[in-house]
Amino acid sequence: MPKETLAYLSLGSNMGNKLYYIVSAIQRINITKGVRISKISSFYETDPWGVKEQDSFYNIALEIRTTLLPFELLRTLQRIEHELDRKRELRWGPRTIDIDIIFYGDLNISIEGLTIPHLRYRDRNFVLKPMYEIYSHRELLLKYMKRDSCKIKKVIPKIVISSCLLGKNCNYKGGNNKNELLLKLGDRVDYILVCPEVMGGLGIPRTPAEIKNNRVFTKENIDITSEFNKGALLALEKAIKNNCFLALMKGKSPSCGFNKIYSGDFTGKLIDGDGVTAKLFIKNKIDIISF
Repeated sequence: MPKETLAYLSLGSNMGNKLYYIVSAIQRINITKGVRISKISSFYETDPWGVKEQDSFYNIALEIRTTLLPFELLRTLQRIEHELDRKRELRWGPRTIDIDIIFYGDLNISIEGLTIPHLRYRDRNFVLKPMYEIYSHRELLLKYMKRDSCKIKKVIPKIVISSCLLGKNCNYKGGNNKNELLLKLGDRVDYILVCPEVMGGLGIPRTPAEIKNNRVFTKENIDITSEFNKGALLALEKAIKNNCFLALMKGKSPSCGFNKIYSGDFTGKLIDGDGVTAKLFIKNKIDIISF
């Protein structure tokens, strides 16, 4: 089995839904073969660096364990940036997502296209402060922090999440869909839990349901659209009350599914479409990441 190397990444975003882009990047990094996220820092809101006439940034740091070689890791992170609409038009300008390798084990390398440790990490508090929370040699970072006078403050974003993803036994089988990455992230954010089906009055466990012709039916062909609509409205109300613009939702579900849901004939076939709650969230400009 290939040996894992401990590496540290810095992520930043200052365009659109910054939280969406950072959490999307975290998800994509974590599902990459040969990479697993072991630690996540707090979120920080920071002044722009370099080009001042742009929006503030959200920044975090990640500790990862990886079997990818440095250039393989770099290419993977650049692919994720591209998937999340990163445009390289202005140096130090606005970006949907920026992912930098700061450290890769004890490696020191400077060749075309890749410098490790990162060339400018010592001058940037938006790198140093998040990294300080999770880095094993913190004294190395502490001595550099006073160099950068840009304002930076810790923030605790609010995010709507399907309760089952945090291990709550509320899915239709009476179990859960616990996600270890989201549990790690939960130490750094304020989760607003929802289970629209239960909020709409359905029990635990409950009969499987799927969407067909814009209605929700159980496997016994009982129409439970009204319960799904009620739960979706209550979930939206909770999201709006907490000023949430990002939702982490259980994929394929007739309530929370995003982009892909089951076909409505209970054969396990997936089709393009959104669950009842997901559709309502999208209509109200709440971005969704599916897990």
